[in-house]
Amino acid sequence: MSKARIVEKKELGKDYIYFVLREPGIASLASPGQFVMVRVGGSWDPLLRRPLGIFWAEGEHFALLFKVVGRGTSALGNLNCGDFVDVIGPLGNSFSRRDNGPFLIIAGGRGLVPLYFLAHSFSRVKLPFVFCVGFKFREELQLLRFLEGKNWKIFVACEEEGEKVFCGTVLDVARLCLRQGSFSRIYACGPHEFLRSMAMDNEFKNLPVEASFEALMGCGCGLCLSCAIKKR
Repeated sequence: MSKARIVEKKELGKDYIYFVLREPGIASLASPGQFVMVRVGGSWDPLLRRPLGIFWAEGEHFALLFKVVGRGTSALGNLNCGDFVDVIGPLGNSFSRRDNGPFLIIAGGRGLVPLYFLAHSFSRVKLPFVFCVGFKFREELQLLRFLEGKNWKIFVACEEEGEKVFCGTVLDVARLCLRQGSFSRIYACGPHEFLRSMAMDNEFKNLPVEASFEALMGCGCGLCLSCAIKKR
């Protein structure tokens, strides 16, 4: 367990919170796709920690980007700069890199979190990739601020009409990328319905895919089996 100090906080609309935390041990070990287990508040209520994906990590700092969806994340979002957060991590498997690309990265909604970290790591070592990101609602487009100024190939989709974005799903955009380019591997993260649709789509079956699944869990290490995914 570690105590991470909040050094930066941004509220993105009414639903999303962005924290930058200082904790050198976690920041130095974190890899794209990993997460931390966060204790909410200083009491046993709520009892269980919340699993939150690591948005980026560099030097002595790492970042969290999360949506306020219930009592736990609401309490976490009420913390401010200077407060300390009790965290365990980094936990979970990270994405692998078995070749030099080019890669197709497909992020659905909050799936942006681990894949932003992955894209950042590819960019550092100049590996080629295309980043497709999609949202269900127009107000979620505010998360694109984190992609501003990036020298990346980025395609954005939204199921509601928005300015300068493709109107449709992120899989619609990804299919166009597959038809127009050549890729060695796909990395994906998002809601289970999105990943299920992708798995059933023949256009995505000719390439190896690494997917990161969202799941609520109590332990963070697999013992409680709440993160287990049925294969068939």
